[in-house]
Amino acid sequence: MSIDRYRSRSPVDLWYLSLITPLSSPIGQQIFARSFHCAFDRLHPYFEAQERNYFCGVACASILLNTLSSSPKWTQSTLYSTVAQAYMLHGITLTNLSNVLRKCGLSSIIRHCEDETIEEQFRRDIKNEQNFLIVNYWRQFEGNDKNYPLRYGHFSLVAAFDEITDQVLLLDTSNAKHPQHWLGVKQLIRMMSTFDRTATMSRGYLIVNHTKNNQTNDLNSNSTSIK
Repeated sequence: MSIDRYRSRSPVDLWYLSLITPLSSPIGQQIFARSFHCAFDRLHPYFEAQERNYFCGVACASILLNTLSSSPKWTQSTLYSTVAQAYMLHGITLTNLSNVLRKCGLSSIIRHCEDETIEEQFRRDIKNEQNFLIVNYWRQFEGNDKNYPLRYGHFSLVAAFDEITDQVLLLDTSNAKHPQHWLGVKQLIRMMSTFDRTATMSRGYLIVNHTKNNQTNDLNSNSTSIK
């Protein structure tokens, strides 16, 4: 299948709130109890909601940097002012988020959802306990006017995977609106396979493998120091 044929148009049949299961719900807790949630255990102590509407990528990066740093000290404001601002214009692309992490000392692998092999690859990546994943996907919500739905790209950290229901747990940094929740892998793949006009390519996800990033090093060594 060619890339052009696989590249998804916006999946307008997917209404986000009808697809998710809140982690705080009884069913959400039941799924969590049996899930593979090593990433959640490490990320959750550093979780925080995004400070601005377009800070979802910055918030994900800050959480991950603090998780892997020997002396956590990143805030969204300092990350934005010292590193990320140069890569952002009303949001950030997948490639530029990878560049921000690199500037802070974390290497990452970018996977764009461009062909039919990506679902199999994604499943392998989420099952690797050494991986942290940041997903970049398209979401759709009903607006105040049903003729004008809300549609936009978003970033979230993947915190767990449940094989029985085939769902991932997303640490959604827009936490006040959409608390941490479960979403089906197939639906997420469709949302990641959408075309990002700013990046002029498909969305996808980043992989940060913590065994390949030296956790004993100061993650701020390649960026402006924080006072």
